[in-house]
Amino acid sequence: MIAQPSAETRDWWSVALQRLETDLPALVDDFLARLTRLRGGYASVQEADLRQTAHDTLSYLIARLAGRPVPRGLVDLPQRLGVRRARQGVDRDQLLEAVRLDYRVLWAGLVSIAGDAHADELVQHAEPVLTSVEDYIHAVQVAFLDEREALASDSRTQETRAFAQLLAADDPAGIAAEIAARLRFPADAIFEICLIPTFSAADARRIAITFERTRQRFFAWDFDDSVLFVRPRVAGDHPLTSIGGVQISTVRGLAAVPPAVEFAHQLLPFATPGRLSDENDLWLALASDTVLSAMPQVFSHARHAMQQVRADERARLLDTFARFCANGSIKRTAEEMFVHRNTVVNRLQAFHRVTGWDPTVPAEAARALLAFGRNPNPIDQDRES
Repeated sequence: MIAQPSAETRDWWSVALQRLETDLPALVDDFLARLTRLRGGYASVQEADLRQTAHDTLSYLIARLAGRPVPRGLVDLPQRLGVRRARQGVDRDQLLEAVRLDYRVLWAGLVSIAGDAHADELVQHAEPVLTSVEDYIHAVQVAFLDEREALASDSRTQETRAFAQLLAADDPAGIAAEIAARLRFPADAIFEICLIPTFSAADARRIAITFERTRQRFFAWDFDDSVLFVRPRVAGDHPLTSIGGVQISTVRGLAAVPPAVEFAHQLLPFATPGRLSDENDLWLALASDTVLSAMPQVFSHARHAMQQVRADERARLLDTFARFCANGSIKRTAEEMFVHRNTVVNRLQAFHRVTGWDPTVPAEAARALLAFGRNPNPIDQDRES
């Protein structure tokens, strides 16, 4: 059980608090001197603001310790301070550390007043001093966090409206600079975009949220069938690499983002599940699908001829053809497939006989790539459909 202060102790305490009020300018100076060691998070706060806030805070706390009504103009001081510091962009931890300096300043002032003669009386009031400061800190922190959440929500709303305007613009280049300022992105940066199908969006958001308050943060935009993640390009592996979807890693300037997004939508049906698919891995599938949909008769003879080949042999021919087109080297293709180079030559010749297209002639190889580029074994897809 805590012993109650005697009448004599209470009288001394009243006098000590009056002395504190008299010494208030010196206490403010002491606070500011201590704050200089934490100034990193207060670069955006003017010294006049810091000095006035220190004066008001110490006056507020002394009134509470004296059991007097807080001056009318300071009743809502904790709330106003929390809101103001949130709007000034002060770091939460530095804010709390700065407010805790008030306890050190008050206690140092009281120790100086008490001296050795009244040390015992001061100790009896240690808990009320600490409690008053902690209550003040709690009120400031609640107001700070509430305001920061409100600011973040408002900022996201403004960013969403800005990005909607960019995507809907007939001339993105004409508004790119304005939109970049509102999104807090450099207009001429190189951007990377990822388009993730809706069924994988939750996993992608969980990863992206970890970058929310860093320079690597993503801007997210919801479509009916997918979610878009955009940010200036960052070196290294993409954090969404294990999520199925489409990545376009080099989009030059904010004005180029809308057409890149449209292209990503066209590529999305061809993306490999379980990992990000680069645009360079998908454009051929899109081109093949587009040509086959528009002019199926152009490649019907070669595709029909390939369909007559036994399934295992067809798979070998198509695989060898695809690898050879990817690297342009018979030797390298043989090494990748662990076969003799003559085996590769024979398979390419067989492909030529079946389709009528020579893979070693670029123009004919291009036609064959469009004919068989939808997937590794398009003939089986034809049978299933």
